[in-house]
Formats: sequence, structure tokens, C-alpha cells
Amino acid sequence: MAKDTEKRAELVEHLAELRGRLIISIVFIIIGMVVAWVFYDRIFVLLTQPMQAILTKNHTKFLLTGFPEAFMIRMQICLVAGLILVSPIVTMQAWGFIAPGLTPNEKRPIKWIAPMSVALFLMGVVLCYLIMPFAFKWFAGYIPSNAELRPSVQASVLFTVKMLFAFGIAFELPVVLMLLAKVGIVNSRMLKGNWRYLIVAISIIAAVITPSNDAFSMLCMAIPLSALFVLSIYLVWLVEQDRTPWEWLASKFRRKRGK
Repeated sequence: MAKDTEKRAELVEHLAELRGRLIISIVFIIIGMVVAWVFYDRIFVLLTQPMQAILTKNHTKFLLTGFPEAFMIRMQICLVAGLILVSPIVTMQAWGFIAPGLTPNEKRPIKWIAPMSVALFLMGVVLCYLIMPFAFKWFAGYIPSNAELRPSVQASVLFTVKMLFAFGIAFELPVVLMLLAKVGIVNSRMLKGNWRYLIVAISIIAAVITPSNDAFSMLCMAIPLSALFVLSIYLVWLVEQDRTPWEWLASKFRRKRGK
């Protein structure tokens, strides 16, 4: 009976902590949205910049199809921008809730996998942003001569956000494989032995998750993902050895100095 009471008390304590951390996260998300609202004009220009050259060339502008549309677009963009802005704080709150339940051995790989996942996500977003002007130019090449381009603001901005998010998530491939290796589902030998089939699978995944479904964007995603897969084989091997990249580099440096 006493044990049941202790378990209930412990559960209530965990739920109270979870509620507190959720409230803190929501408050910071609202603050992030307010900041994004203030800088909305700059954010909107940033999101629409890849399409600007096509609009200028076709002597056209974005189209609003209703009175509430401008307000709804602003709310959606500010929500996404606010989430991105305060994502480090939200991540810290999540980590603060999860960390006490992990052993030191379980915490060790997460400490370097977590920042690497952020870096990979940003790499995917930056790459997508750089290639999007070429993708829009490719799309514009199919506009009939007797048609006028008048893109919807909401559809265009949401398309850009979806593309950026798709590339960012796709670039998390090494992190996913490392976590799967940590729980014993995959290993470096299996990845190395089946690399041909996995490259084909990566190409198919790139075709599925790319919102535009055009060949140019698919290739721009599939090629770096294939390179990341090759890197993942080495990272998975490090997970199997229970070592970090910095420890591996340090050991190599010591060996060279020893020679």
C-alpha cells in the first residue's frame, strides 16, 4: 500500500513538472510569435525572395483572394518563426524533463547528437533556400504564353515553408541511423553491405517527401542525402564503439604525434 502511495506521489510530481515545463514553453512560444510579428515584413521578404526574380520577369505580383487571408498568413508565419526562434529553449525544457530518467551512459551520446541534429537541420534549410530560385525558374518555364502568372500569397509562402521543412527533416538521416544503431536495429556492417539498395531507397524517399515533386528538387535532395548516408556509416560505427567524433579525432592525433 505504501509503495502504491509513493508511486502515485511520484507520478503526480512528474505530471506537475511536465505541466510547468509545458507552460514555460508555451509562454516562450508566445514571446517568439510577438518578436516575429514585429519583424514580420523582413521575414515575409525573406520567404518570398526566391520567387521575386520570376515575378519581376513576368511583371506580376502576389495575389490575395480574400480579406482575412493577409491576417491568417501573418499568424501562420509568426507561429512558425516563433517556434524556430525559441526552439533552443523548448529543447532545453524537454531535455530537463527527460534527462533525470537517463543513465550517464544514455546521456553521453545525446549530448553530441542533439547539437548535430540542429546543425544538420539548418544545413538542409540553407541548401533548400539556395536552390529554390532555380526550382521556381524551372516551374516558370512551363507557363503557357497566353497565361498570366498571379501566384496566391498563402499557397506560395506555405509551399516555401514546406520545402524548407522537408529538406531540414531529410538532413536528419544521420541522426536517425545513429539512434537506430544505439538501440541495435542497424549496424555499420549492414549499412555498408547494402549501400546500393539504401541509396535507391533514399532516392525514392527524396521523391516522396519533396513537396514540389519536380526532378530538379528531388536531385538536389537525393545527392546530399546520399553523401550524408556515407557519412552515417562512419557515425554509426562510432556509436558502436561508444565514442564521439572528437574522441576519435583526438586518438588519431595522438597516434600521429606518437609516431
